[in-house]
Amino acid sequence: MAFVVELDPGAEDNGLANMLATMMRQNVEDHPERVDIAKKMRGRMAIFAEDAEVSISIDFEGERVLFRDGIVGVPDLTIRGGFEQIGDLSRMEQVGAVPDPRGPVNRALFAAMREGKLRVHGLPRALPLLLGFGDVMHVA
Repeated sequence: MAFVVELDPGAEDNGLANMLATMMRQNVEDHPERVDIAKKMRGRMAIFAEDAEVSISIDFEGERVLFRDGIVGVPDLTIRGGFEQIGDLSRMEQVGAVPDPRGPVNRALFAAMREGKLRVHGLPRALPLLLGFGDVMHVA
């Protein structure tokens, strides 16, 4: 079965859902090895861009990733912050499978977390989901 990235009906009008779904499709097309990472991911992730007042849910179901408008159900992982910080998640520097604390993007993200501008709920339980999302969405 092929890997599919879908927008749930109603999510096509959500700019954040469209942007992230398009980025994920492009990333797995450009880097087929990321499909294997995405297929192993299970769970629901919610992202709320507070400054834009837009939220999405992302369901990782193995062969399929479904982007939904708004926060649907109970997420395993929730990310809340500004649009800029959420976008920076795709630019995190990594050393192997973990974020590199020395990278300038990562230092900015850690500072945003210390200042309360970026909040991640569901850790440490949902750490594999967060790291997998970072791997699949990484823009090199």
